[in-house]
Amino acid sequence: MYAILDIEATGGKVGEESIIEIAIYKFDGEEIVDQFISLINPERKIDPFVQKLTNITEKMVKTAPKFHEVAKRIVEITEDCTLVGHNVTFDYRMLNQEFNRLGYQYEKDWIDTFEYAETLIPGMPSYSLGKLCDSLGIIVTDRHRASGDARATIALFKMLLDKDNQKIITKKSGIKFPKKVNNKYEKLVQDLPNKPGLYYLYNSKKQIIYIGKSINIAQAVNQIFTSKSLRNNRIKRYTKDIKFELTGSNLLASIKEINEILKIKPYLNLDISNKHLYQFGIYFRENKSTFSRLEPGKGRRSEPFLSYRTKEEAEYNLEKIISDYHLCQKINKGIKNADSCFGYTVDTCKGVCIGEENKVDYNLRLKEIVDKTKYPSDSFLIVSKGREGIEKSFIFIENNVFVGYGYYEYHHQINSVERIKKIMTVAEERPDIKAIIRNYLFKAKENQIIIIE
Repeated sequence: MYAILDIEATGGKVGEESIIEIAIYKFDGEEIVDQFISLINPERKIDPFVQKLTNITEKMVKTAPKFHEVAKRIVEITEDCTLVGHNVTFDYRMLNQEFNRLGYQYEKDWIDTFEYAETLIPGMPSYSLGKLCDSLGIIVTDRHRASGDARATIALFKMLLDKDNQKIITKKSGIKFPKKVNNKYEKLVQDLPNKPGLYYLYNSKKQIIYIGKSINIAQAVNQIFTSKSLRNNRIKRYTKDIKFELTGSNLLASIKEINEILKIKPYLNLDISNKHLYQFGIYFRENKSTFSRLEPGKGRRSEPFLSYRTKEEAEYNLEKIISDYHLCQKINKGIKNADSCFGYTVDTCKGVCIGEENKVDYNLRLKEIVDKTKYPSDSFLIVSKGREGIEKSFIFIENNVFVGYGYYEYHHQINSVERIKKIMTVAEERPDIKAIIRNYLFKAKENQIIIIE
């Protein structure tokens, strides 16, 4: 759990300043669960420069509570939390200073978003909160006021968590890291969400031993813990804690799973460095002299237009395509008889098998189906659901190559390649990721594609 804070102070000689405003948002890694915002009576003069910068006047704080009157609330809202701020050492020093005056020792772990922004988003012209947010398209309201700056820090922190493939931030603190209790199974799964995302299983040394993804995190983890397979028994034996990360969409979860397994290499995941997960496919066999067809297979010379992890998935989806697009079972399955296919009897075939649809029209329809997986442009975004509210997720294909993914709330954040690259997490294209993208394009709606000129 995190306490994201910002503090405004009187200014003046170091060690003699006092807090004039504080904002604290309790953040569980996904959403704000509590907040405390208040002006503070510093019982001393406010530097004129500070008054001009913050628009907080001495008259405004005259009737505000004094620090000792809000100290208990600050202790309560930050209990069991890691403090997070931009240049947080100042905020932490101010809190320590005020608590020391009360004779209370206030100690917390802390995370500085300035430090991690330099590591995870290199090459920015400036790392001051205002200029960094402007570069990344993060809207800041009430700049130089505690609440406005703290909310901007939350947006920045969420972006840093998204970009943190190596989990350098969560290794220090952790999201939803449950405490040990007697009933291990119930405690481990009780707070997991029924939403799309990734889950990370940790051993007793706080090492990630397994990464998985699902459209329903709770259900997927529950299946592992109730399964009796040798593989899942091994996973259960070593799992001591679970973390998760919501992605909003299954598309992004699928891509992030591959990306993070490659980077972290958990020893209970299959080593995919030199392997393909999506080995089975549906192949298009074009034939101009007779009927073109689709067929399932593996390891053919040509590239499949759709790919899957198992033979069963490929065969099931081929059956679904034949039915959904009114294709002929006889042609695609190589059935040779004089009768119509079964699909014709249940109105899922247009009758090409008995001459009611001509060869040219049928082959053209089939080609249009296959072309649905082609990239609509050299550079484009695929936009899907975000984690909450108006947020959306995206993946970016540039010059026909997948280059990264990210989240945005406002269109101006993705109105240029430069802005897209500032907010996205860079990732490497692999055959498996390309297969995931093509599979998604096959079902994508028109409004989910944004062409980048």
